[in-house]
Amino acid sequence: MDPEGGQQPLVYEDKGIALISNGEIYNHKALEAKYGLEKMRTGSDAEPLIQLYEKLGNEMVKEINGIFAIVLAAKDGKEILAARDHCGIKPLYMGMGKNGEFWFSSELKSIADQDCTTIEEFPAGHYWTPTTGFVKWYNPVWDHDDYVPTGDCSKIREVLAKAVKDQCMSDVPFGLLLSGGLDSAVVATLLAPILKEMGKEYHTFSVGMDGSPDITAAKMISEYYGTTHHVHSFNADEAFEMVEKVIYHLETYEPELIRSAIPNFFLARMTSKHVKVVLTGEGADELFGGYLYFRDSPDAPAFQKELRRIFNHLHNVNCQRADRMTMAHGLEARVPFLDPDVIDEIMKIDPAHKYISDERPAEKHALRAAFQGMMPDAVLWRTKAMQCEGIGMTWVAEL
Repeated sequence: MDPEGGQQPLVYEDKGIALISNGEIYNHKALEAKYGLEKMRTGSDAEPLIQLYEKLGNEMVKEINGIFAIVLAAKDGKEILAARDHCGIKPLYMGMGKNGEFWFSSELKSIADQDCTTIEEFPAGHYWTPTTGFVKWYNPVWDHDDYVPTGDCSKIREVLAKAVKDQCMSDVPFGLLLSGGLDSAVVATLLAPILKEMGKEYHTFSVGMDGSPDITAAKMISEYYGTTHHVHSFNADEAFEMVEKVIYHLETYEPELIRSAIPNFFLARMTSKHVKVVLTGEGADELFGGYLYFRDSPDAPAFQKELRRIFNHLHNVNCQRADRMTMAHGLEARVPFLDPDVIDEIMKIDPAHKYISDERPAEKHALRAAFQGMMPDAVLWRTKAMQCEGIGMTWVAEL
């Protein structure tokens, strides 16, 4: 928001406070109203955090709905607050200098050469101050061993619709990454009436090899909603040429993550030529049990336990891949499924409604049922494909 007026760092010189924020604060207007904040000096969605810190101190991070990594200095640097969003959608690293200084960065590479004694990943859902050290601020009730989920599926569509609408906040053009799978199709369905009401052109973007299942399914969804659809078709040679560059941006040598990031790199490169912000379907598999191995779950409690486990690893897997590949091209990826209110609602659903059984043989049955009749059945009930299968198999074997 307000990319020109909201250039960073955001500084209140008269109050001795400065803020750097990476990400997006979706509820910034609601926070201004709730806490009666003074008139903002810019249109930046991050600026209200300065005034919120004055009112609430470190606890202000619990009020934020967004994707963020922030560092705030107050009292002319005598106070420091650093924080990362609830599930690590935005990256953050911290280094300790030899002379007692603190380094913060969204990318490991930018502080790796700063003569730090230690460098560590800033944990998701935590804040840090020099006096408190790391404090876990995101501590949802459903992530406790003694919590028993008993909710139903009645509000799935409602909470997702609100999250998609909230995340359409933008002063720059935006679109949708359309993989051809269920999750991005759900976002496509919810986004269509919003863009129509806003009077904006509906841009969707896909990647794959010619004739791959994902390309075919994405085209079907695009035609259904009448979007302006963009496709990047790649081959094995092109993929191989990008490995080193992908690793540079991804900052990991994990083979599976690199493999899945390569198509995302091509997709983001193409998308960035048309828009600056995109919505994606990331996170749905971790909430609904969308991976095929969930079929091996012995019972509903084990199903829920595994959902919790993989959710808490998102910051080093899907979130890392999605953010790094998009930001490598100056593109911001937003994730409605990982809105805190969406997570809270879906993780409180009785896992018996999600558990794969004879009555519910398709993975993510609860999500599919919530959108029954709202998109083509061929997409709604399509079985999940591993990404390398969906976009085409031959390049992986050659890689």
